[in-house]
Amino acid sequence: MKDKLKGLFVGLTMGTMITGATAMAASGTSVNAVVKKFDVFLEGTKKNTAEGLIYNGNTYISVKDIGIAESRQISIKSNKLYLGKQQNIITENQALDILLDKIKNEATKYNLHVMVEGIEGTKYSLRAFEDFPDHIATYGFYYVDKYTGKVTKYDIVNDKEVEI
Repeated sequence: MKDKLKGLFVGLTMGTMITGATAMAASGTSVNAVVKKFDVFLEGTKKNTAEGLIYNGNTYISVKDIGIAESRQISIKSNKLYLGKQQNIITENQALDILLDKIKNEATKYNLHVMVEGIEGTKYSLRAFEDFPDHIATYGFYYVDKYTGKVTKYDIVNDKEVEI
């Protein structure tokens, strides 16, 4: 008899725990929104029909539907959303070539080599140097922007970047 009561008690306890966990997981913030079809117009011309939401006086339509209306490609890369052409990102090797092209006279004159030191924000940090048998002599520190290809030199004395 005691075993039956123990089993009943354990069973009720387990059932209560599972029911409570399920109820807790289901509780969240509920939102009252209206789903509606919209005709999407661009410059007065109907482009497509999209399903959207109206919530708190705001209308939400997917970016894909807006892209279709504007005849633009939509893409996501990392945490960036692109409407239309994606921004080209310059690779490390391209950054090295851009810098060498920018300082080609000095590079030839001093037999300079370049290397990537790292990435700082949207810029590659590069070092130009001479490679001697017994040491390496730094010629300068440069930055190449990953999106624009703009090259700047780090002015050590004044602690700032300068255009070259």
